Amino acid sequence: MGFFEIEQKYRLKDPAKARAILKKIGAKRIASGVETNEFYDRDGFFRKQKVALRLRQFGRGPAKLTLKGPRAKKARFTKRMEIETPVDLAATRALLKFLECRVLRRYAKRRELYKCGQTVVTVDFLKKFGWFLEIEGEPRSIGKIEKELGLGDGDREERSYLQMLFQWKH
Repeated sequence: MGFFEIEQKYRLKDPAKARAILKKIGAKRIASGVETNEFYDRDGFFRKQKVALRLRQFGRGPAKLTLKGPRAKKARFTKRMEIETPVDLAATRALLKFLECRVLRRYAKRRELYKCGQTVVTVDFLKKFGWFLEIEGEPRSIGKIEKELGLGDGDREERSYLQMLFQWKH
């Protein structure tokens, strides 16, 4: 997919039902745990560019540094530039501090990670907001899994977790 991600997030009413359907369609649960997210900026530079700089760690796994661009207009699913690379958590925090980037926001969520062919599906629980499901992959795969799960336009959540938690606009 290069340096773009295509995904769609949905509010999830029944996570147990979604898990059962994912299993039925051959999705494999590959991980579960707590994911921590830290968003950085330097004097509003990234926010002015409508870009998010995120440092994330899932469980005790390797950390990832991600640069996310603004959403593309007029796309059926959420599409945006995304450049992501595995990093050493402590070294990256030190580097960001040296570059005078500061943590603007932090949050954690419970995440279950599934793989269905080349498509990634996550089932997330976000305190105060409830359950969500994200499908990331090619548009055809997203549409197929969306249909299998019985999800539709009314179930979509267009806000990012950052926007939901902090009324962040980017």
